[in-house]
Amino acid sequence: MLSTAYPKASFDQCIKCNACVVNCPVSNVTLEFGGPKHMGPELKRLVENNEYINDSRIDYCTMCGNCDIACPENVHVFTLNAFAKARHIELTGSKFRDLILSNAESVGKLASAFGPITNAAMKTKPIRKIMEGIMDIPAERRFPEYRFKNFKRIYKKKTANTERKIAYFVGCSAMYNNPEVAEAFVKVMEYNGIEVAVPDQKCCGVPMFANGKMKQGLKNAEYNVKSFLEYTRKGYDVVLTCTSCTTALKKEYTHFLKTEEAFELAEHVYDADEYLRMLNETGELNTNFGEVNEKAGYYTPCHMKTQGIGNPAVDVLSLIPGYEISTVPADCCGQCGTYGFKKEKYEVSMALGKSMAEAIEEDDSTYTVTECGMCTNQLLQLTSKKVKHPMTVLAEAYEKAASKEPVKA
Repeated sequence: MLSTAYPKASFDQCIKCNACVVNCPVSNVTLEFGGPKHMGPELKRLVENNEYINDSRIDYCTMCGNCDIACPENVHVFTLNAFAKARHIELTGSKFRDLILSNAESVGKLASAFGPITNAAMKTKPIRKIMEGIMDIPAERRFPEYRFKNFKRIYKKKTANTERKIAYFVGCSAMYNNPEVAEAFVKVMEYNGIEVAVPDQKCCGVPMFANGKMKQGLKNAEYNVKSFLEYTRKGYDVVLTCTSCTTALKKEYTHFLKTEEAFELAEHVYDADEYLRMLNETGELNTNFGEVNEKAGYYTPCHMKTQGIGNPAVDVLSLIPGYEISTVPADCCGQCGTYGFKKEKYEVSMALGKSMAEAIEEDDSTYTVTECGMCTNQLLQLTSKKVKHPMTVLAEAYEKAASKEPVKA
């Protein structure tokens, strides 16, 4: 039975230290948000006492998860905020715009079917002004492009037969906006002798959770858990190239669903860079990389930080001869998934991204590397540098090495 009722997550452990507030990106740029402590544990206490107050300030939560990282008592502040947002939407309803933004997969299917037309329209000022007037989507906001030749059209493999085998959760961004990332991932795994299968899957649910569509997001979560467990129970590892999707399968599904199946699946979920780092540590990684004489700055998405696994992209990319990469000390980018596409949040989004943009521009790298599609969108809007996914860099390094190998007679 799916429900948006508050989970039985502990809130009594909250000692009101304000660590979550201090580390909340939104609380640092605006007073419009009540802060994760007040919107999470404090609001939950009122609910327990049947004193629920419908506080619209919860809508300013970006669902970045920094509050969970900061909490010294391991209170699931993020989870409490997510359910408070869902309850708020249940009581007040949501805009048509938020319904559209929460259905990233449906939008991706439709927009990519008319890719060239969609992209041209989204760059036309009159159309953007109409959208702003009707849907409250700011005309200034950069939109990611949609590809007619999306990954679903390119790759249809459902099974793998190698010793190590991967069930790939593609995600909406790599499926419809950046299929080159998914293609690069498959190539990288092929260079490591690992076949990739793509199980039936739905949007990870993050856009739904972020817009208070908890029941819809949980339905997607249950579908994905069931679909991917069929693969993990046959020896597959689940690997993802988007940090937001990875966080959903690793963390959010377990906190929201709280089922044995969700926890079982989470044990087999890896970020792509994390997976390659593991292969290197076990001596299984193909390190025959060609030389790539470039200097890059790595931007850490919030949803990579919440996984608590360091920066595996930097660890793996550092293995490439001639390649220089270092982590740029930058905070939240401010795009925050669908958050930055909302007119009333646009100024907050830009304020959040200001320090990030300054740090990226000051870094002496040629381009920026990051895994998150939405972070990429904000980086391209606020900085002058190109952005690459780690998988495309790795695929290039492997291809350079392969091109130098002697042709067999």
